[in-house]
Amino acid sequence: MAASFDALVFDLGGVIVAHDNAVMVERIASKTRATPRDVSRLIRRKDWGSGLPIADLHAELRDELGYDAGWDQFAADWCCHFTVDPSMLAFVRQLGARNRVMLFSNTNQVHWDYLVAETGGALGELEAYLSHEIRLSKPAVESFHRVAKDAGIDPARSIFFDDVAANVEGARLAGFQAEVFVDQASLTALLREKGVPLA
Repeated sequence: MAASFDALVFDLGGVIVAHDNAVMVERIASKTRATPRDVSRLIRRKDWGSGLPIADLHAELRDELGYDAGWDQFAADWCCHFTVDPSMLAFVRQLGARNRVMLFSNTNQVHWDYLVAETGGALGELEAYLSHEIRLSKPAVESFHRVAKDAGIDPARSIFFDDVAANVEGARLAGFQAEVFVDQASLTALLREKGVPLA
């Protein structure tokens, strides 16, 4: 049975991987002379998912806020807020048996490498389009055009799922079908409704 879409495209954070940014910010702040708000403000100054070296963030935290840990500890702090949802990961991999499944994530090399390792390499086996590699981030319409072009897919025949409404809107403006991800049960029901082969 042919898939009903050129591709099923999934966000990573908030869909396959839970993340609590406040946990990460507070952990970093505990090793500085600054407040969590100061740390958050510094992190948000730049788009670290655009391909900027994360070593530069480490240096800025050290030089401006007194972060006193070395690189290895920083990498651990920077990734401490992730929890992989094994059920969603298994479901997405299962979908890949009969559909073209892709990831499109705003991420950086340190986070990606950590999550690939945390999943025993399973994430690395998926067809992934990552903001730090394409140098474009959601919700920019251009980022979705780039993914479609690089993947060789027709946006109108592809569907994108993200937990952030602004990213869903960006995908729709680029011509994708797109839906806000709520939970696995809702996703399963929607895919069945659209005739997507699930197994």
